[in-house]
Amino acid sequence: MHTPECSYCGEKWSYGQTFKQVFKIRMICPHCGKENYYDANKKGGWLPLLAIPIFLGLAILLNLSSTGIILIGCLLMILHILTIPYRTRLQKAGK
Repeated sequence: MHTPECSYCGEKWSYGQTFKQVFKIRMICPHCGKENYYDANKKGGWLPLLAIPIFLGLAILLNLSSTGIILIGCLLMILHILTIPYRTRLQKAGK
């Protein structure tokens, strides 16, 4: 897993730099100062959605209590949010 690279200067962003900006529409490169945008065309961006039916199926098979389901769901959500910088890809404006 790796963090994104600026679509202009090619410099790799750190985890912290990416996480601070990943929820913004325009992400400013900390190295060259140019605007980058989230690349929505990235293949496999829908893969985290597969976790939902898998999670629900496991919860039914393991006969988890509603508290257990909520706790595991919260842990999966936190894991999803923490890995966003590794799944972020950038593109130039207007591309």
